Amino acid sequence: MAVSKNNPAIRDNQRLVVMCPDTGEEMRLVKRVPGGMMYVCDKTGKTYRAHKGSYKEFPHQWVRK
Repeated sequence: MAVSKNNPAIRDNQRLVVMCPDTGEEMRLVKRVPGGMMYVCDKTGKTYRAHKGSYKEFPHQWVRK
């Protein structure tokens, strides 16, 4: 099922999963006090800055909750 900005009810039972470009595992979204929101890849320890629309730079998909 495609996710639409015009129909937010479709997103109610789905969540966005952003994958690490190196390992393909799911990244966590962490809030750091100096620096703001970051994506963290647990296996490699790499961090990526999260900003509006930054999930589009990584492999991502919508999955059911």
